[in-house]
Amino acid sequence: MNVWVLDSESGITLLYKSYLDLALDEDLISGLLAALNQFTVFELHEGIESIEMGGLRWVYLDEKDLNLLFIGASEKILNSDMLKARLTVIKQAFIQKYIPDREEWKNLWKGNTDLFLPFKETIDEYYQQWLTAEDISSLAEFYNILGVFQQILNLLINVVEAHVSPLKKEKIYIKIENMFKNYLRHDYVKDNEELSKFSFDRNAGINIISINPGNCDMLVVEKQIINLIRRISQMIKIEEGFERTLHYFLKENIFDYLISNMSLLNELNLFKFLMQVFLRN
Repeated sequence: MNVWVLDSESGITLLYKSYLDLALDEDLISGLLAALNQFTVFELHEGIESIEMGGLRWVYLDEKDLNLLFIGASEKILNSDMLKARLTVIKQAFIQKYIPDREEWKNLWKGNTDLFLPFKETIDEYYQQWLTAEDISSLAEFYNILGVFQQILNLLINVVEAHVSPLKKEKIYIKIENMFKNYLRHDYVKDNEELSKFSFDRNAGINIISINPGNCDMLVVEKQIINLIRRISQMIKIEEGFERTLHYFLKENIFDYLISNMSLLNELNLFKFLMQVFLRN
């Protein structure tokens, strides 16, 4: 997979990350990709979504209000839906890192592309996880992964139910309910139908295992679940304080559970990350 982040008006490359060994002139191909999209917008009144060219599959994500164009290219063994889902993850991470306020973006982007070089490491992290995930091919293994995440979320809800005062529990549950409402409004959820099956109910807790693993990109699903775990963990820490929350995590055997599933989580490059989520203040 190769990734471009372009200024859609000028065709300037903000960022390029290559994993495919292609004999391409980076500047030349960037200008061509931007021009091709501009042509289709002008002539057909809509941009490119997916094309096949030069033996590769290409996917475009156009952020018109930011004048940004995200492009991903891969070999045809990766279908366009999965390629688009992975590029969407990269796009979201880029916007979150560099464009927390869209009005400030005009002041930030002054043509200095060195500003975005550290983001290549973020793409590397995703890419390595995707390579790992490609080795996990059976639905049974995918269900096992979902089962581990489901249990972690169950344990977090157990912490809230067993140890948090009624007033603070109400505040946490209101935050979780609002988080799910906002989550379901996102375009990436609308574009990945299985993600809309994630649910929260005060009586039933959080449900993530009703999705169809044969109809989704595991890494897109994994990213959203990890985000749920991180945010709920942080909500508890905000209400109860770090030391008390850590004590609750120990009492509810969260760390014991992670250690007992260390092998699987290490295969997914997630064990260290999850430990950090729970142990960091």
